[in-house]
Amino acid sequence: MPKTLFSPAKHGFHFANYFENVILEDSPFGRIATRGRCGGMAFTALDHFHAGLPLPNFTPEQLRPATVPPDAHPLSKYIYKRQLDSFFMLSAFKYITWSLSPDDAGFLVKGVARWTREDEFPKLRASIDAGKPVTIGLIAARDLAGLQQNHQVVAFGYDTAPRKDGIIVHIYDVNVPGKALTLSSDTFRNGWITDSASQESWRGWFVQDYAPNHPPPGLSEPLPRTTRALPGKQPRANQLTLVLNRVTFHNPEEPEMFAEVVLDFEIEGQRWRFPQKGARRVKHGAQVKLGRKFDVSVPKDGALNLRAQLSPSVSTTDTPKFDAFEFFNLDNDRKAGTVQAVFTAADGWGKGAHAVRSTGDIGSYTLEFTLS
Repeated sequence: MPKTLFSPAKHGFHFANYFENVILEDSPFGRIATRGRCGGMAFTALDHFHAGLPLPNFTPEQLRPATVPPDAHPLSKYIYKRQLDSFFMLSAFKYITWSLSPDDAGFLVKGVARWTREDEFPKLRASIDAGKPVTIGLIAARDLAGLQQNHQVVAFGYDTAPRKDGIIVHIYDVNVPGKALTLSSDTFRNGWITDSASQESWRGWFVQDYAPNHPPPGLSEPLPRTTRALPGKQPRANQLTLVLNRVTFHNPEEPEMFAEVVLDFEIEGQRWRFPQKGARRVKHGAQVKLGRKFDVSVPKDGALNLRAQLSPSVSTTDTPKFDAFEFFNLDNDRKAGTVQAVFTAADGWGKGAHAVRSTGDIGSYTLEFTLS
């Protein structure tokens, strides 16, 4: 089991990748923003590893009520710079070319599956054997519109599975702080699966170009103190906690059919994607644990809004392949079932347990959540 000295617990961040990159605050189309700085966080972690420097590691408790350092903080600025650096490497073109390529070999192309095994794994193995962790680009997208589904992680070890041609890659995922995860595949399936709670699936991966950068001083600068309103000046509001517990998928007419899905949530302006990258493979009756908590402040005369939107993708793991939009019996606008719930003071803010079925016909899901 060849591994480098890189350890997610020691060399990774203690907070997760909840960055939001605001492109335009005001535009004819509203606020335009992208989510995440996975490449920047991966590069920053490796920069400190190679320099032998401790990573500026703020804990979630130090960051509250935020989830990441503010954009004006030196660490956030550096992570953003390294995010851009990760996109201006020659290998970054593969995020586009691989997303537009088939899984299997076709006319003049090997396909994502063979590129990963035959071209990229030898690169990863050589680097790990030399004691050097690498950044790898994970591919989930199948068109340009889905490029944000792709991801970047640090690979610090590998192993061969007991099954023939099985491969296990040990990774640090910036979406899962402090934990060592694995990315695995074998000849019995196309694609790769992470062993995280959300079990993201990927079409393949490639070793990304990376050049160490010596981190500048000042990245551990103290966080700015939150300005609090004076007593008596605070607006009257209810402090509520919403916990997404689990989701159960339904497709009784095709109980053995699989689909790969993504859920997008919005709770009072807070956005979350499950899984954070890639997709989750499900079939009829599948129950997926979410375990995500949101602390929200709602004016006494306001309302708490919860919205969940299902976005299925084309399966990469079944043979023969099928369209997951057909699985969920979707309309031509390619939108899946939605859960929308609104709670006010009149109904006690909905405190308690809830199980809400998504709108739509055949192929839906039930979201379970609690409010307190």
